[in-house]
Amino acid sequence: MTPIAEPYDDPIDSESIRAALSTTAMVRRIDYLATTRSTMDDARRAAAEGAPDGTLIVADEQSAGRGRFQRTWVSPPGVNLYLSLLLRPSPEVASQLSMMAPLALARALRRVADGRGGLVTIKWPNDVRMGGRKIGGILIESSLAQDGAEGFSIVGIGVNVNFDPVEFEEIRDTATALLGELGRPVPRLQLLAALMEEAEELYLALGEGSAVREEWASMLDTLGQRVSVTWGDTVYEGVAEGVDDGGGLLLRLPNGSIESFSAGEVTLRG
Repeated sequence: MTPIAEPYDDPIDSESIRAALSTTAMVRRIDYLATTRSTMDDARRAAAEGAPDGTLIVADEQSAGRGRFQRTWVSPPGVNLYLSLLLRPSPEVASQLSMMAPLALARALRRVADGRGGLVTIKWPNDVRMGGRKIGGILIESSLAQDGAEGFSIVGIGVNVNFDPVEFEEIRDTATALLGELGRPVPRLQLLAALMEEAEELYLALGEGSAVREEWASMLDTLGQRVSVTWGDTVYEGVAEGVDDGGGLLLRLPNGSIESFSAGEVTLRG
């Protein structure tokens, strides 16, 4: 990677976001925040207040951004994408969001990279990697309809765009960014527009009964690898042989049996 030392001025605001997006069916409302604790928390509050399907919340900075397993998501201002998308899908579509969202991000990254940078892959279930390092993460939280309240799903996405992960000790050994991968800055609005276009195409296809599993699975770099899967307090080791129809990881254990995991933390074992 060849990080660029010069700071890159890449401002975003409500007007520029609206002007950049061409999506019509998925993004119906845009909320921009210069700084916030977490766009996930903002989206959950918006859902409770009755915000519509397709409410997009974008922040320039997060003071308490989080990823899976409540891990901190490094969120400095002015350099990366931090967003949450509030959706109100059918149960059938909701069950596939964990495949749809990383696939949309992977497609968008390939578009803006235009054949340059490292190979874009997905680490099961929904971390997106470039050149073998994490460049984006997905966090999905859902609530079922109950007591008259409409159900919802929140798709949180964080993408490293124009910063150098080496400056942050907690991620320097595992993360990458478009800046270093391409050797040039990438306008965040360009990536955001590509991401929303890909997400809308996949979301509408899901609504029409199509599936995204096959394309998502084709990008998984976990398959065929010897891995450990942490599920609760138990760690399972084996070979990741495939995924089931719901996106669960099929792990062949040392005794030859197959265990299916719908979620969990995966570590490659070499």
